[in-house]
Amino acid sequence: MVKIAKNHKKLLKITSDGIIFIMDDNEIKEILDKQEETLILVQKLWRAEKWRRFWTVFRYFIFLGIIFGAFYFLIPYIESLITSIQQFQSVKNPQDLQKLLEQVK
Repeated sequence: MVKIAKNHKKLLKITSDGIIFIMDDNEIKEILDKQEETLILVQKLWRAEKWRRFWTVFRYFIFLGIIFGAFYFLIPYIESLITSIQQFQSVKNPQDLQKLLEQVK
């Protein structure tokens, strides 16, 4: 716990260990300036992180859209390939194979 007491132009800072620091206005101003700079940097980092998350989610939606779009486009070709394979598997003799090859042409 930190206790702060003001004396004219000096500030007494007592830490939990009982150590007393005496700081003047210039030191306090330097600390506040550094704290402000740190706050600005943290805000920039947070803003960059939010944009990174947004673009990551957006990129995944694009990938999923491309995958589903390609699948939707390829469904008729996949179905015809599956039926052709099933027809080849159902062939039992060479005459049936000849008829099937004529249909494929």
